[in-house]
Amino acid sequence: MTDTVCAHPRAFIFDCDGTLVRSMGMWIELGPQVLADYGVSVTGDDLARFESLSMYGECCAYHDTWGVGNDGDEIYGHMMELLLERYRTVVPARDGVKEFLESVKAAGIPMCIATSTPAHAVRCGLSANGLDGYFDVIVTTQDAGASKDHPDVYDLALDRLCAHEGIAVPDRSDVWVFEDALFGLKSSGSVGYRRVGVYDYEGRSAREDVRANCEIFVDEFTELDLDRILSYCRAGKDEARG
Repeated sequence: MTDTVCAHPRAFIFDCDGTLVRSMGMWIELGPQVLADYGVSVTGDDLARFESLSMYGECCAYHDTWGVGNDGDEIYGHMMELLLERYRTVVPARDGVKEFLESVKAAGIPMCIATSTPAHAVRCGLSANGLDGYFDVIVTTQDAGASKDHPDVYDLALDRLCAHEGIAVPDRSDVWVFEDALFGLKSSGSVGYRRVGVYDYEGRSAREDVRANCEIFVDEFTELDLDRILSYCRAGKDEARG
């Protein structure tokens, strides 16, 4: 944590799964289902080590670890079919997220997504929940060439967002990352991004760990409004964490 006063937010970078939409329970079930279709029995906890990888990287890891499928591409195709169906039918938006995004849009703060999930799958989940109109820029860990254990995807997302908006790339301390995953909060924070930690009870990150690795912590977006972030920026104090 730092008490350095930050400027007015210049951009917001959102994770998707577990942050914008409540999909982590689906994801934890998806890997075991894919492997079960190949005759391998595992639990969601058995696959936790692959969580920070891109979806394609995770599928390749399944092939390398258990020898299933002809290659990672085959497993990826099967997983994508299951994933798109679930995004369309069973994955809801986080409580209060649409109202928050609307307030950010009204304030003119540019927004983008940095995710480990393929962009077209993310757009499917956003569209099913009426959130697709808020994001023109979606950047994946596969685009960045590194998992969310590293900050590369946030940097690339910021670069592409600024190019899309026709604005200069701001200092990271003027940009906020919204994340539920501990590894993403740590990697983005390590290079100076401000962070809103969004706890997801379906995910693998402990509530106390998420809270300890962000400037502002919430259980739901219903607890967050733009004034709370602006207050932190004005004060640069820990009291805004709540």
